[in-house]
Amino acid sequence: MKVSIRMKFFAAICATSFVFVSVLAALNLFFYDDYYLFERQRELEDIYREVNKVYQGDVNAVADDLLELENNSGVRLSIMSADLKSRYDSTLAQLRPQIGYSIWGIPYPYYKVNREQLGEFEENARQIHDVLAKASASEMKSRGFTFVTTETDDKKDDKGFLCLVGLVSEDTEYLIARMPFTFMTQNSTFNSFFLMIASLLTLLICLTIGYVISRQFTRPLIQMGEVADSMARLDFSKKYEGTSLDEIGNLGRSINLLSEHLEEAISELKQSNKQLEEEIKEKEKIDAMRREFIVNASHELKTPIALIQGYAEGLRLGVAENAEDREYYCETIADEAGRMNTLVMQLLNLSKLELGRESTELNELDLNELFDTAVRKTEVLWSEKRQQIDLGVVNARMISDENLISQVIMNYLTNAIRYAPEGGKIRLYAAEEPDKAVTFTVWNEGEGLAEDELQKIWEKFYRTDKARSRESGGTGIGLSIVKAIAETLHAYCGAENRDNGIAFWFRVPKDVQQD
Repeated sequence: MKVSIRMKFFAAICATSFVFVSVLAALNLFFYDDYYLFERQRELEDIYREVNKVYQGDVNAVADDLLELENNSGVRLSIMSADLKSRYDSTLAQLRPQIGYSIWGIPYPYYKVNREQLGEFEENARQIHDVLAKASASEMKSRGFTFVTTETDDKKDDKGFLCLVGLVSEDTEYLIARMPFTFMTQNSTFNSFFLMIASLLTLLICLTIGYVISRQFTRPLIQMGEVADSMARLDFSKKYEGTSLDEIGNLGRSINLLSEHLEEAISELKQSNKQLEEEIKEKEKIDAMRREFIVNASHELKTPIALIQGYAEGLRLGVAENAEDREYYCETIADEAGRMNTLVMQLLNLSKLELGRESTELNELDLNELFDTAVRKTEVLWSEKRQQIDLGVVNARMISDENLISQVIMNYLTNAIRYAPEGGKIRLYAAEEPDKAVTFTVWNEGEGLAEDELQKIWEKFYRTDKARSRESGGTGIGLSIVKAIAETLHAYCGAENRDNGIAFWFRVPKDVQQD
């Protein structure tokens, strides 16, 4: 059954009003007594702290203060000695003492009471002893006071008391503060009755207002919906006829204007859409091929050239003093020359991988060997800047493509050498995580990057400091190659500021290695 927007709007207002009133009533029904009891406990705690602050063992010195507290808060106060003898009682304090004389002529105070008052005194004494018997000694010892509830024998008259029993006068006497539950019961009854009446009136008013609002509010929306349906059927003859100057009226006029423009533009869009799609696809294809090939090739060829130049310069200057060192230098130069010859093919293969036209060759890799190879190949670069390479014991192994992982390590390491300061530190380490994923990290000492730049450095040609990058030989392409390799291997890469430097990590999940 189709339900109009007017009925939905009205139903929503009704439901909201009903939920609001229901929640208000439920809160009052289920939590009001607990909240009221909590507030009364806090009030008794405040009275206890105030009495404990002024009472130092002399009842006469604080009698007026105690009587004022009782009158202001409606509580009954009693002070008992450690041997349960009364030192102060609120009922007795309201009586005026009479002066009598002993047989020796010594004056002494006494109180003249009737039978009803005597019965009240006895009931108070019974309640006080009952409260002291129920009080938790451990709780009083820990925080100085505890709460006890009592009930009188005549439950029709009184529903009992909420009592606080606390240690005063340096923990040698007891303060008993009693508050009758009658106040809370009466207040809860009055509050519930008033809330019920107020809730019903509020609900009735909300329903009436909701009906009026839904009728006025949805009328133009229904009309605009009809216009929109016509536009969806490519029928632009129907227009919104409202005259209001508010936001809804503006929306209706905007729909009319939109209808007119759509009618003019729809034919042009149909004609040019097919041609535009073909041009976009062709442009994206050509741009992707140009960007991936030129960017990756120009950056990756730079590192082997730098290594060959460094080792050749070392041979020219006679750094290699013996035949074994010279043989190692020559082998490194030959290896890097061969690497230059294969880098172009590797980058082309990488582009094919991103397009899904070629598969990677997965083997079990020893990261310790790959780290050691990368450090030896870049020795000329980091030794020239007197940098310290910290290569810890790496026991992590992974299954991935050796050529691509080596490119990631070389890119990270040359990048670290480039931006680490003179004499700075560089650390290479790897770890197998609890989920069996393998993550290797290259950290270099130096200035960190702003959080927004940590995301931009993976973009092609992006440089945090163009002048500095040109001086150090950077082109802003290396990290984009790492990101492309990560996408090819279904891995993850990232960078973050750590320990007075910046760390670049590469993570190969377990499921990727298994696949």
